[in-house]
Amino acid sequence: MGDIPFVGVGKSDFLAMARQMGTVVRFPAETFVFREGDPPDHMYMIVSGRIEVRGHDKLIESIGPGDSLGIVGVIDGKPRTVTAHVVEDAELALIDKRRFRYMVESVPNYVWYVTNELVERLRATNAAL
Repeated sequence: MGDIPFVGVGKSDFLAMARQMGTVVRFPAETFVFREGDPPDHMYMIVSGRIEVRGHDKLIESIGPGDSLGIVGVIDGKPRTVTAHVVEDAELALIDKRRFRYMVESVPNYVWYVTNELVERLRATNAAL
């Protein structure tokens, strides 16, 4: 976690941007951000709290502030492949597809943040198998 490799930008920089560009929503503990099979309306960046990511009822990882989820669905438009369960009261910045695309195309180094997040999710998924 922390700084994104090779670009000198920390997750906190993108978290501040997500708070500005997105809509911050509170999720109480023991609720779901989304479930496997749900349509992908947004990607989410965790402002506070903890989220457990599960696939086929298996824990993949627990993520917190500065991490994001739902990126793949915003990119490909296909239903969610995992469930995001709130385990500690959380605030999430919701970024819709239009804003996500703008950030990727216009914000310096944002594509590196996205790539890093995708790689972290892939490694966590592989480790959970």
